[in-house]
Amino acid sequence: MKTTEIHISGRVQGVGFRPFIFNLAEEFQLKGYVSNDELGVIIVCQGENSEQFFNEIHHRKPKSSEIIFSEIKEIETAEIFDNFYIKPTEKNIVVDIPLTPDFATCESCETELFDEKNPRYFYPFTTCTQCGPRYSVTKKFPFERENTAIEVFKMCPNCLAEYQNPEDVRFHSQTNSCPNCGIQIWLKDNQGNEFKGSNKEIFEKLAKELSQGKIVALKNTAGYLLMCDATNSEAILELRKRKRRPTKPFAVLFSGISTMKEYLEISELQIQHFKSSESPIIVTKIKDKKDLAIEEISPNMNTIGAMFPYSGTLKLISKTFGKPLIATSGNFHGSPICSTTEEAEQILGKIADYFLHNTLEIQHPQDDSVIKFSPKHHQKIVFRRSRGFAPNYFFAEELSELNKEKNKILSLGGDLKNTFAIVPNNHVYISEYIGDLANFETYERFENTVKSYQKIFNFQPEIILKDLHPKYENQNIISKFSKKSAQSARIEEIQHHKAHFASILGEKKLWKKDKILGIIWDGIGFGTSTEIWGGEFFLFENQKMERVAQLENFAWILSDKMSKTPKISALSISGNNEDLKFAFDENEWKIYTNLIEKSEIKTSSMGRFFDAVAFVLGYEKPLFFEGESAMWLEKISQDAFDENVKLIDYLEEENFENIPTKKLFSRILKEKISGKNLGEIGLNFHYTLIKAIEKIAEGFAVKEIAFSGGVWQNALLVDLVIEFLGDKFELHFHEKLSPNDENISFGQLNYYLKLK
Repeated sequence: MKTTEIHISGRVQGVGFRPFIFNLAEEFQLKGYVSNDELGVIIVCQGENSEQFFNEIHHRKPKSSEIIFSEIKEIETAEIFDNFYIKPTEKNIVVDIPLTPDFATCESCETELFDEKNPRYFYPFTTCTQCGPRYSVTKKFPFERENTAIEVFKMCPNCLAEYQNPEDVRFHSQTNSCPNCGIQIWLKDNQGNEFKGSNKEIFEKLAKELSQGKIVALKNTAGYLLMCDATNSEAILELRKRKRRPTKPFAVLFSGISTMKEYLEISELQIQHFKSSESPIIVTKIKDKKDLAIEEISPNMNTIGAMFPYSGTLKLISKTFGKPLIATSGNFHGSPICSTTEEAEQILGKIADYFLHNTLEIQHPQDDSVIKFSPKHHQKIVFRRSRGFAPNYFFAEELSELNKEKNKILSLGGDLKNTFAIVPNNHVYISEYIGDLANFETYERFENTVKSYQKIFNFQPEIILKDLHPKYENQNIISKFSKKSAQSARIEEIQHHKAHFASILGEKKLWKKDKILGIIWDGIGFGTSTEIWGGEFFLFENQKMERVAQLENFAWILSDKMSKTPKISALSISGNNEDLKFAFDENEWKIYTNLIEKSEIKTSSMGRFFDAVAFVLGYEKPLFFEGESAMWLEKISQDAFDENVKLIDYLEEENFENIPTKKLFSRILKEKISGKNLGEIGLNFHYTLIKAIEKIAEGFAVKEIAFSGGVWQNALLVDLVIEFLGDKFELHFHEKLSPNDENISFGQLNYYLKLK
């Protein structure tokens, strides 16, 4: 009898692929089996329709799956199959497949949540083969119940019957559970008093406390969220005070799309993303603030990060409460998100009045992913890549070409907005957003996540890639590897901005291009012993990367204080201009001007240039989070752009090889003093930078430009590039990765594989 073997690789575990194959094989009257293996899924079948069956797999595959490789071949076997079945996965195999991220709750499961006659009524952990937690509950792979945190919840007879029924949506669902056998929730106040009641009564009690201005720490599928009434300004201010987060905008949870439409300007494109399996937070413009305490939610801004209720827990609380809710990461500002009961009560006990706990043991805590679409051209910008996206990155085809020696590689990434990347096999895995490693708890999370990946993949790095900066915290982990590994691993240093450029070349598959100009603008990165880079132009030509232009250097003083105090950047760029004397007391003026005159360290930081311009145009406050003044500058400039004002290139008459920082800043200062509209000055600053890019690009006769670095989170800047350079050049922006330092780990990997 003809026997066929089919191999499928890609995102095919934890997505209902085996039950899908089982039912499809039954339809085609095939006999044999399907099983998970180290490369994905293996199918052995006997019957006459195997070729057609193979084709239909690709046409009808589960929505959440992604096939990156497949093959079919005839094999010899003496075995004769009587039926088709799902064969248990072999023990202790080491996987070589993309890991499966968490999926948002599907509509079918949501219906059950609110159906009073359904056994899963008000059960927050209702899932099926197409939805629910995956990566966050994984201890190791392949994705089998026994390898997840769900394993401790033994299925009751009803759940087991669903699991074994080929016609049920939970056929072979590894996360299947119900109120009788599954994850339990409980509610307690910060004094330790527990509220007893059914799930519905617990959510109703929670809603009551929220309506009275209380702050709640709620355990979601990937970590705790802090929540309060988004229409109660006093509650939000209290949350800011307790969380030590004075000004950074909060995300707002809405109960659904119809409610969002009442408050926000949302497009069909945004709706598609809200309702996708990833369901990220989307930063979008407010249409009608109605009862939202908008100034407390998003100070000085006219946008908010909108959250769709992607999990059962969020659906239940948002529907029960009936109004928008603040939903922000459960942590102190700068620390990692809490994921255990003990952690939450210890760390969040000074913030939350109530705790909604559950008995699920989270393996990989993750913040919510955040994206934005530029207002005019709808270019996607990733602000944070985490839940729903991490840890996969589909790069197997390129990797097979670039890593022919099959080296096991660890890329440590940056120190701010850290991610790391590993190559333990034929795939690249980029971690979720981890955060600022200067924070001790965040560094611990970084170490623990690396250890988790080592366990999942039985991985010891042969090559370790790190930033050129000699004092980045993530380098400390090298000494934590086994003595043999630490001694034998080859360590390579890669410059920060070259890694940024390599990340966009890798993401957009541009390595084979003849000539590309890279515009790499961010806050800071180690350049040389006397230069801190941040406003860079690189040329990639003849398989070489060269720094060819920059923002003209200015004095770098006082390290982090300069990054957090825009007036210092303004003073430095202006060359101690007396017009700025109003902003400093006598002692400050004397000290700062002296330091600027004598500074041996210079910087080309575009981030600090934005800070300086924002300060001159009216943002005179100290900064509480990275990019705060730049966001304000973008906002007032966007308002002017929306008014269709005439644009002015402040450097139109100038010829330059590098952007003349002081000259441009002097013009902006002059415009401000003359009483010009602040938003128009800000817009013209943005426009002048775009025209400067055009001049430099034409000087190098390039036809393609690629953009990376945190400054390119500025949606107005992105729209202006598309508007004024889109017809003249082919433009490349990040869409899968963030332009910020999250992409450094992937860039280090690409730079090493291609250029080292």
